[in-house]
Amino acid sequence: MNKRQRERYRKQLLAKRDDLLQLVQSARKNEKETGTSGAPDLGDRALSTVIRDLSYQVSASEREMVRKIDSALERIEEGEYGNCVACGKKVQLARLDAVPWALHCIECQELQDRGEI
Repeated sequence: MNKRQRERYRKQLLAKRDDLLQLVQSARKNEKETGTSGAPDLGDRALSTVIRDLSYQVSASEREMVRKIDSALERIEEGEYGNCVACGKKVQLARLDAVPWALHCIECQELQDRGEI
């Protein structure tokens, strides 16, 4: 992978990271705004709790994705980006286009999905 390609992926990763961080901040804001103290009845309080729990699940998922993106950005800095962490082969460019934070080539990802690595 050449320098121009790495820079393109770095920019994609940074943009995705910014988007996710905004979603996490929005979810946190919604959590704070969705308090149970102002809810007038039991049904409203239950709905408020469900919304808050859903918001937490979404933000936890986004935080995990940010960690994956940060890991990919570290691999770019270390010169390891684009190499499968399992077998060391080049990760297919089409895979990186679809999932720029990918750790594995397609073959190793299939093994990972089956729990074989």
